[in-house]
Amino acid sequence: MRRAGDAVAAAKLWLIADAGARLPYLARGLYALVTVETTEVPRIASDEHWRLYVNPDWAASVEVESLARDLAHELWHLLLDHAGRARSVGVDRATGAAWHRATDLALFDTLSPEGVASADLIANAGALRAGHPGKLPPGRPAEEYWATLTRLPAGDPKPEPDEHPADEHGHGSSVDGLPRPWELPPEADVGLVDAGHAQGVREVVAIEYRGRKGGRGDTPGEAARWVRRMTEPTLPWEQLLAQAVRRGVGWTSGRTHTTWTRPNRRAASTPGLFLPGWRRPNPTVAMVVDTSGSVDDALLGRALGEVEGALRALGVAGSAVTVIACDAAVQAVTRVRRARDAVLHGGGGTDLRAAMAALKEVRPRPTLAVVLTDGWTPWPATPPAGCAVVVALLLRRGDEAPEVPDWATAIRCELDD
Repeated sequence: MRRAGDAVAAAKLWLIADAGARLPYLARGLYALVTVETTEVPRIASDEHWRLYVNPDWAASVEVESLARDLAHELWHLLLDHAGRARSVGVDRATGAAWHRATDLALFDTLSPEGVASADLIANAGALRAGHPGKLPPGRPAEEYWATLTRLPAGDPKPEPDEHPADEHGHGSSVDGLPRPWELPPEADVGLVDAGHAQGVREVVAIEYRGRKGGRGDTPGEAARWVRRMTEPTLPWEQLLAQAVRRGVGWTSGRTHTTWTRPNRRAASTPGLFLPGWRRPNPTVAMVVDTSGSVDDALLGRALGEVEGALRALGVAGSAVTVIACDAAVQAVTRVRRARDAVLHGGGGTDLRAAMAALKEVRPRPTLAVVLTDGWTPWPATPPAGCAVVVALLLRRGDEAPEVPDWATAIRCELDD
């Protein structure tokens, strides 16, 4: 009879070899796993410390390809840090079953295009989506599926607080961060990948994954978001937005205009020649607020507060701020001392070209426009004359950012759940 370790080794080779699934980018993750033989799991499971629990009887009876598909399933739970993400959204034993189904939906969307989704995963994902048509679209993050599943009407089984009814295949804490009785304690001297090592493994796999995919657009949604997080770390959006506003105000402050109403300081050195003076305009700011129905109100409120704080720190008077509320048309134009006092009517479609055109009519003419929007709008071909534009893209976590014109500075703003 094959030993579990030998069976797992063969499955790892099948996943990365040319004669198998040809997924070499998984190698670092696969070989970070430590196999633990146990009969306390029916098949295969993993804990959040990257220990792989394998039933030796099952491993000896199953085909290598089938074992490899289950192995890829376990590995992606760890790569996507489903345990840490479960803690961040408050998954407990009462909601664990819904979280398991949510993560499996996300994994199906990742594994299926690679041809390594197991028969069980395919069947379960198909049944779940068929049972809730239109409510679980492909390519969404596990958190969104979980939120949908926990709010659906009765029909989904609700787990007892002290059980894991979704664990018929022996899911471990790699799925939800909840330890199982059969898992080894963290201090056990049997293979332990700490948080720093795990993050390093994820980064290597993400780099390899991106290198394999290149610029092709067939990367599944959850995997694409994960690769971007791993390989393109960013500063907090609040800091980036404040920096962009400062640059916009600085650009305005650095400009000068000629004027005949102020004498030139060099006039005394050029008798008989009348020279114009120079005027340095004070920065004037306008906010264009997308009030269409698609904009996240919570993020809009936070972004307004961040912009107001940046302007206050720069000494821009509150009375100089004009707020234009716009959905498919301009709904309100108000001048306020505090951004939260602006009138924000709307709720329809989105066409911010109307707001950008309205900037020409604002007096005094703004020299900086901060646009708060989800970005799903047509844009004018050219920017407002004499006005720097900063676009704060108000997005949900993991959303793809729509294109913004080259003449604007775009800052991606995400609301963390």
